[in-house]
Amino acid sequence: MTELDSTRAPQQYQDGRPAWGIAEAVLGWIGGSFAAVVVFTIYQALGFSIFSPESSGGFLGRTVGQNRVGEGFSDDALPLYLQMFAQVPGWIVMLAITWVVAGALGRKRTGISFSGELLDIPRGFVVGFVLQIPIVIILVNIIVSIFDIAPDTGAASLVESVGGPLDLVALVLGVVFGAPIVEEIFYRGVVQRALVDRLGAVVGIGIASLLFGAVHLSLVNFFPLSVVGAGFGFLAYKYGRLLPAIVAHMTFNLITVVALLSMA
Repeated sequence: MTELDSTRAPQQYQDGRPAWGIAEAVLGWIGGSFAAVVVFTIYQALGFSIFSPESSGGFLGRTVGQNRVGEGFSDDALPLYLQMFAQVPGWIVMLAITWVVAGALGRKRTGISFSGELLDIPRGFVVGFVLQIPIVIILVNIIVSIFDIAPDTGAASLVESVGGPLDLVALVLGVVFGAPIVEEIFYRGVVQRALVDRLGAVVGIGIASLLFGAVHLSLVNFFPLSVVGAGFGFLAYKYGRLLPAIVAHMTFNLITVVALLSMA
């Protein structure tokens, strides 16, 4: 599978079943989001604040204010390692619901293959590096300049929240390893596969990429991340397995983390 085809009908497999559908993907995403909300609600009930200043200066301002009015110093900000842990139940529930519903609907659970070859690693590394440097950097700068809007500081704020070794380990495990694996399984292995089987490769990869850009909830990064998603999607489609896309995604996120840590 090396060319973008224009298949329109759902692909039927040897046992007569079509691949994953969009219904199970939507239910999985809703279930995963709900699970994450439940975890954060529990944190809030335990006394943590799920809202934090956009930068470390915000914490400094609160400390100065508490000192001036004679209040005891307090820090109810949710530690970074707990923020990272909060993603895990959502990931598990999202994939579990998608898997169970697909089975209940008689769908073929195909497209999730971790088999690969040694060349998948350098392939993924090169694509991830190129997508981050220079493509995303150039696209973000162009968008910020044309529309005169502020850059997204979400990733920078996350890195600034690192308060010790445990936070750093959690950040690396969650952002560099956990998110790429789960997101590639879901957005390329399930969503893209369902769309490609029904709408053809060009439209299927395109829609899956736009969804990938949208779920990151960043106006500035929507188009750049959609382009990144298309790059990951092409790798998954071209080689018929997820390993090249996972490596590319890991490389992309790793570059972001290393760059932000070096500037912190």
